[in-house]
Amino acid sequence: MKLFLVFFLSLSSLYVSAEMEMLYKYFQTDNVVPNGREPHYFVYIKNDNPCIFIDDLRKNLTTEFCDIEGTDYNFKHDFPSIYPANIRISGSSLYFIVAAPWNEQKCRIYLPRQKLTCEPTGRN
Repeated sequence: MKLFLVFFLSLSSLYVSAEMEMLYKYFQTDNVVPNGREPHYFVYIKNDNPCIFIDDLRKNLTTEFCDIEGTDYNFKHDFPSIYPANIRISGSSLYFIVAAPWNEQKCRIYLPRQKLTCEPTGRN
């Protein structure tokens, strides 16, 4: 019976992992939280939507970032011509590049305030 239970649980975890891979292109948490506390944020990009989503677990709030500040770029409307790249969480911010053939942008989302700022990289 124990062997069956272990087998069933391992299959269940594989199924959840495979399901997550089918739903998301990118997924990251701020798991570098001191003292083993739970993460505060989930950042992800869905397979069917090129926008960046941020779940604030403390406020139970999901924010979708499609429009890029200071530009007329929109991930939903301009994909695949533009797309987020080099995405990473560092400290309390999410950093990424908006890859665009005509005006690449370097962006930061300050996670506690969900504030997006961008500036041109000077590369096309």
